[in-house]
Amino acid sequence: MLILGMAALVIVAYANTPIPTEKQQDALRQESVITFSDGSPLARIGTHREDIPLSKVPKHVQDAVLAAEHRGFWHEPGISPTGIAGAFYRAVVGGEVAGASTITQQMARNYYAGLSRDRTASRKIKEILISIRLGREMDKAKILELYLNTVPFGRRSYGIQAASRAYFHKPITEVNVSEAAMLAALIQRPSYFKTFGPASHPAKQALINRWNYVLDGMVEEGWLDSGKRAAAQFPQTQENWSDVPEDPNTGYLQDRVIAELNRLGIDDQMLETGGLRIKTTFNKDLQNYMNKAVKQIHKENGLNSEIKFGLAAIDPKTGGVIAAYGGPDYRRQQFDNSFQGEVQPGSSFKPIVLATALDQGISLQTMMDGSYKRTINGATFTNDNRSENGVYSLKQMTAMSINTSYVELGQRVQLTKVIEMAKKMGIPEKTENLDPSYTSLPLGVIDASPVTMASVYSTFAAEGKHRDAHVIAEISTNKGGPVTNKEGKLLEKLPWEKPRAVFSAGVARDATSAMRAVVTSGTGQRASLGARPVAGKTGTTDENKSAWFVGYTPELVTASAMWRQDKAGNRKSLIGVGNYDQVYGGTVPADLFKRFMLKALEGKQITQFGPPANVGQLAPWSKAEPKPTTTASPKPTETPRCERDRPGPGCQSQTPTPPTSPTPPSPGEVPCDRFGMPLGCNPDLPPKGDKSWWCAQPAHQNHPECRDTEPPDPNDPNGN
Repeated sequence: MLILGMAALVIVAYANTPIPTEKQQDALRQESVITFSDGSPLARIGTHREDIPLSKVPKHVQDAVLAAEHRGFWHEPGISPTGIAGAFYRAVVGGEVAGASTITQQMARNYYAGLSRDRTASRKIKEILISIRLGREMDKAKILELYLNTVPFGRRSYGIQAASRAYFHKPITEVNVSEAAMLAALIQRPSYFKTFGPASHPAKQALINRWNYVLDGMVEEGWLDSGKRAAAQFPQTQENWSDVPEDPNTGYLQDRVIAELNRLGIDDQMLETGGLRIKTTFNKDLQNYMNKAVKQIHKENGLNSEIKFGLAAIDPKTGGVIAAYGGPDYRRQQFDNSFQGEVQPGSSFKPIVLATALDQGISLQTMMDGSYKRTINGATFTNDNRSENGVYSLKQMTAMSINTSYVELGQRVQLTKVIEMAKKMGIPEKTENLDPSYTSLPLGVIDASPVTMASVYSTFAAEGKHRDAHVIAEISTNKGGPVTNKEGKLLEKLPWEKPRAVFSAGVARDATSAMRAVVTSGTGQRASLGARPVAGKTGTTDENKSAWFVGYTPELVTASAMWRQDKAGNRKSLIGVGNYDQVYGGTVPADLFKRFMLKALEGKQITQFGPPANVGQLAPWSKAEPKPTTTASPKPTETPRCERDRPGPGCQSQTPTPPTSPTPPSPGEVPCDRFGMPLGCNPDLPPKGDKSWWCAQPAHQNHPECRDTEPPDPNDPNGN
């Protein structure tokens, strides 16, 4: 009667115990993986679990797990008969229920909600009944797949794929038989077993014993050849728990990816549980080299910790940031120098004004007054070099970075148009001081990050097309499908994939021609890449608080910025830092640019820029011919940037300030360098060494020492 009663009880209980429909949230959580552009892991975020279809789990891995947990899985029901009898007997007589769980039972416990891990009769009976139903109603292969994707393995990993990465730093498709047997052995006691240390350690010895049990079981079931079993050796696991390399700088990259995901409508919860696959634009090798290059430049130039660098490189064809220097160590500094570090770009802003002029039909041959000292809109401006004192073409005044003529050019083309152009080229809409009331705007009085300036110059390299700077190349689910953001929008295409036309290819080529001259004969000669053509622009601000070089080839754009900042966050002058009396954009920033670009383009075919298009015509206000003056060099002053009734940022009062130092001597017999140094030098004397910058000035072009000093640009049919 007891047996009949128990049978009836089983039948009734079975009929009233359906397969749960609600899944455990933990069983659905999957880690998201962020990778470099080559697919290698940059970061893993969230629960260490990664679903994998059974078809991709090697047969020897499946066999090892079955040998460890349920050798009769393929031909037995979801619960062993002895397990049923024992569980029901204990339920009747009282007491705890333990042991003998099959793979189906374990899967049900790990996957479905409502099945606790309490060792009670009621829980065990419910688990048994659900397992029986699963064995009858669900395909065996599906049961094994769900089991392999939910079972814990230790090292905070859930599922066979995550376990393989945690212990061996490789996907499950690459593990051998010995490694598979060790993973299978871990299932029994994942929090106890020890993979490291001497074999005599109890936890390590227990794991080795279990590993032997698994291999012997594979032989007994005919799944493994006895010869291979005899040759098997206990595998060596990785000491670190993740296949993501420990790097103090990857935190900067991860932060940028998360920030971009948030802008796409992917919140932190989706990232931590949704199993996303995010491929970034970051080139792993170049990122590592960039970090080393900054450290080398820092050390070689005797610079202390107050000196900050920002360095960012962008592929102009895509807008993708391939490398960005965030800082010396993310563990000590979370502020990102290349994305968040914003300092005045100085004269590296001038090409935006140049592009505006060219786009309005003003040709490079247009001549302008580049007198050393000029008053425009009530404010007085000076050039950085006292020998710059004549009439120059747009190309010449770009190469030599003539402040006074560029301030006038901003007025000629209208600063409102310059601002429109700046925004189209990548300057953020709400940038402070991007204001037409600032006459000094062409001299770079806004604050901008290296990534922003690299994005701006990418428009030139891409011949007038602009793609917004970004760090995410692709985003998908772990099954390769499109992602739906929190607003329900399907992210089939990313917003930066489609370029926008900013200006014509002809405008871009003419601007490039002018910036080529910066490197071949102007202020940026230290950025030269030898036979490889490069264009760019230097930038140095008042009081030398920041220095820049932004340059490009047809394949790559890089912005290099340098500034000084104390622990309180105050910006300080670069005068007298390290091995330099004074730092300019054409010195340390140009050196850093060159070092990175040489590595980035190493072994790549040299690509020429397109030839100048010679767009536009001479402006009606163009000076008819050069009329250089030969006045004595005036007392050097900082470049005032004051507007009538409204001072500009970093400006001085229009009222002259009494001198606080002796007036420099009159020009003597010492020639000037291209920065107008030393004090008291004679700008009309040819300098020692390279004279190309000096001979490019109209006042010196007919000097005997200026014959054949600058080879013509092979891409410029007019040689200018």
